[in-house]
Amino acid sequence: MTYIFDVITWGRDGNTLDGRLTSLIGRDARFYRGPEFGLQLLMDAWFQGFGAVDIDDGTAKEFEECFELFLGKRVWIDAKGNVLDEHTKEPVEPKVNAYKAYEGQLDGSAGAWGKYTILTTKPRGEEFLKRTEAIIASFAIEPEGDGEHAEFTIQVTDPRYLAHMGKHASFETAFTGHVPR
Repeated sequence: MTYIFDVITWGRDGNTLDGRLTSLIGRDARFYRGPEFGLQLLMDAWFQGFGAVDIDDGTAKEFEECFELFLGKRVWIDAKGNVLDEHTKEPVEPKVNAYKAYEGQLDGSAGAWGKYTILTTKPRGEEFLKRTEAIIASFAIEPEGDGEHAEFTIQVTDPRYLAHMGKHASFETAFTGHVPR
């Protein structure tokens, strides 16, 4: 994976998080201004383990769903094409054929993990944008003149979306703000 930005945050203050991006690809980086970039940064910090014990199960589930909307859902199947439980790898009951259940939704790629196959659904960018509206109240980003740095502020609709950002965090991200369509 190619990381695009180094992210530093200063910790939350109520519903607000401030931070700084540094381009890892050099000068003249493009800093996306849409609120979906703010959600992507919060999702990535959670995914990388920041404050994982501080976030409630419901909010963690919402972030998982956001990843599925953005990247597509992973569907584990057996040799007969039956959907498997992601955790136990046992067929779900009643048995469901993945190719029929997800007809028209699969992106055409497949991977292997031991004796299992993993299918992926197509990203659902429009639904991701709707979820962004429900989570991100505002996102502001101000690029600096050098083209390599930008300060940002994320405001969320509910402080639980920042529960994992209680302390200073530093991580790299491949997110750019763009959403698959």
